[in-house]
This record gives sequence, C-alpha cells and structure tokens, in this order.
Amino acid sequence: MHKIAGFCKTEHFCFRQWDRQISDKILTHVLKHMDPNMPNTLCIVSRKVLRKINRNMNTELFIKIDRTTLITCFYCDFQEYCSGGREQKYVIINQI
Repeated sequence: MHKIAGFCKTEHFCFRQWDRQISDKILTHVLKHMDPNMPNTLCIVSRKVLRKINRNMNTELFIKIDRTTLITCFYCDFQEYCSGGREQKYVIINQI
C-alpha cells in the first residue's frame, strides 16, 4: 500500500486518484487536518480550498476515509450529493 501523511491508500483509491487527477499535494494539504481515529468518514473539501491549492474546480472534492485508510475519492457538487438522502458522518474542510 502507498502512504501519504500517515494514511494508507488502497489500490482502489490510487486508481481513482489517478483517474480524477488528484495530486498528492492536494491530499497532503487536506489530510493534515483529518483525525486518523475517525471511522467511516467522508471528508468534503470545499471549492474555496481547492482554489487556494491551485485547482480551479466548480465542485467539491470528496474523500472517503476509514480511520487511516483512504477508500475512494471523487468530485461532486455538495448539494447534489446531499440531495440523495444518504446518512454519512462527514467533515467539511472549508479553510486551510
């Protein structure tokens, strides 16, 4: 497994990271704000934060984390995701 900022990337995560062109730079900035003891959590990175890291996006970045394991990542509009009625523990990162 690959590691970054104390978190382990699953093979699925590595593929999704490559497929969605999410740099390790972005992950490093985001993961240093995450508690590695949180089970089954969705980290939502705001557009504002992505722009600060030089990624001009019109959607948020979602990173699925289970304690110190990175499960998957994807871009999605926050309101669109929430309209699905999913129950999920999440952390929003709106500033770094």
